[in-house]
Amino acid sequence: MSTREAIAFLVGSESRLELLRTLRDRPSRPSELADECSCARETAQRTVGAFVDRGWARKENGRGRYALTASGVLVAEGYEAFEARVSVADRFSVLLENLGGVVSDLDPVVFDRLRGTTATPDDPHAPIDRFLAVVGTETVSEFRGVTPIVSRVFNEAARRIIGQQSNVELVIDERVFETSASEYPDDLTRAYELDQFDLFVCPERLTFGLMLVDGHAYLAAYDDHGNLLASVDGTDREFVEWAERTYRAYRTRSYEPTSDETEAEPDDDRSGDDTDSEADDDRAVQNGE
Repeated sequence: MSTREAIAFLVGSESRLELLRTLRDRPSRPSELADECSCARETAQRTVGAFVDRGWARKENGRGRYALTASGVLVAEGYEAFEARVSVADRFSVLLENLGGVVSDLDPVVFDRLRGTTATPDDPHAPIDRFLAVVGTETVSEFRGVTPIVSRVFNEAARRIIGQQSNVELVIDERVFETSASEYPDDLTRAYELDQFDLFVCPERLTFGLMLVDGHAYLAAYDDHGNLLASVDGTDREFVEWAERTYRAYRTRSYEPTSDETEAEPDDDRSGDDTDSEADDDRAVQNGE
């Protein structure tokens, strides 16, 4: 029997999955399995026999009970892991579709331990509201972030929580830096005046948002127009450690701009072409700014 045929056999009946999981938990007689799994005794007997034929189960000598072999345990646990990943892919489809490969080294099962938020037609600003809730209104000790957009909402939220003792670091890409210098020069200048603030510019285009606020991690996905679509956040240890590693990786390959780079320079090429300006305005409106 091929691997595909074995999988088709296992998923062909819900009772087969339940019987396999029950046998993994404890050796049982077919009659006990039938009672536990609410199926006919003939079904339990026939299914257990099929497990034996495939090397997934064996009969214990003199007891009439069956137990899973190492192969059976591997199949049971492997299927559960696969099922969990399919569930994550379904529940967080919008987030994962727009994050790209940034989460390729994060176990997807971690998402089940996080709070997910997705923009909907009825609540298009849900991820923004969640971002503001995570940031809070109290002064924080540490704030580190990666952002692919220019956002007045982000600037104002950060301003509220940064105190004299706060340690603040922000990674943006070159396009965002240029837009900040031209559209929000006062905010950028004010940031440079803060001794506790460090700005890093990443040479590559950023496509995701990441924030670490006093041990709470927040990950956001955007569309091609800079609209915040979905997010996950939480204090789960594995997720926070991944966020720490990811932030450090992007900060390491970024550079610190000099203060004179914050001064916006006129761009002669933009005369008569308002495409970029209109796109920025649209993005600001769609992000609730």
